[in-house]
Amino acid sequence: MLRRRAREGWTLAELLVTLGVIALLAGLLLPASSTVLRYARRVACAGNLRQVALCVHAYAGDWDGLLPAEGNLGIKEAAKSPAWFDRLPPYVDERDVRGRSIFQCPAFRWSGPQVFDHASPKSYKMNAYLDEAGRPRHYRLGSARREGEIVLFVDAVAGETGMGQWGHCLASAVSDERHRGAVNVLALDGRTVSAVPRSPQGWAKGLRWLPEGWAGGPKD
Repeated sequence: MLRRRAREGWTLAELLVTLGVIALLAGLLLPASSTVLRYARRVACAGNLRQVALCVHAYAGDWDGLLPAEGNLGIKEAAKSPAWFDRLPPYVDERDVRGRSIFQCPAFRWSGPQVFDHASPKSYKMNAYLDEAGRPRHYRLGSARREGEIVLFVDAVAGETGMGQWGHCLASAVSDERHRGAVNVLALDGRTVSAVPRSPQGWAKGLRWLPEGWAGGPKD
């Protein structure tokens, strides 16, 4: 009885068809995986801000309800600075806000190691309007109604010079580039939300920066 000889190898046509199928599947999967990665970073960013909230409220517990300042008030010595980026890292045993840190958005890529006046480039920044119009530089929790609607920290510009190293956030400094049109926001009550601009005026009106009736606020 004759036995059929087993075929060895692939024909060129079969190989081309197989490679075509693999390329098609890769083309379908890569955009999906990129979307998943962006979403994962956005979720991780919100998780970071929840940890920042714990630091903020721990600090307030130690200081009779007061929050750290938005900036160093001209005090360049980190040990004496009232700025949030100097006062909050010790609550999670971090030296500062450099590199991989809960104080940096996971989607932010920092080239380092540049540091300016002990203040690394920042991807989260504190609401710059809370201390306007003669108000104290240290906001006291409970000073306003509906604190869950008011920005405390938000995704912001994070360059290596200029605005990137400031600790405070103006409406014009809000950055939605890392999360494709959305920003993560930490409110005064510790709540985190993901927001998109719902106003033609962008983030100046798309987020609540001050309680109703308070003077100041975004002009842009």
